[in-house]
Amino acid sequence: MDRRFFVSSLLATAVAAPFSSIPAFAADKKGTFKANKSRYKVRGTATVKGNSIRLSGFSTTPGPDLYVYVGNGRPTKLVGKLKANRGGQSYSFKGADKYSTVHIHCKRFSSTFGTARLR
Repeated sequence: MDRRFFVSSLLATAVAAPFSSIPAFAADKKGTFKANKSRYKVRGTATVKGNSIRLSGFSTTPGPDLYVYVGNGRPTKLVGKLKANRGGQSYSFKGADKYSTVHIHCKRFSSTFGTARLR
């Protein structure tokens, strides 16, 4: 076997090996917000990675009691009070990567303003 071929093959294997062992949960999941009713305007992207949710390019119709929830189709787990109606913001909690949707939900009127399906 040619020595240069052997060394380059060995290096290629060594470099590729660490990336193939990254666990599936480390991958980002993203979704674009869509309004749930025509009177609400919700825009932006939700990105979940590990225990973190990031809202970017975000804006929503103001509401009296808005919170961020996660769920698997419906808002089931409270993440925290919405920090602002506009702009990027981050939220952290254990198990964020186990959910498939992020919701902007008004507690007072039990109304979901918008949902982002994560993929």
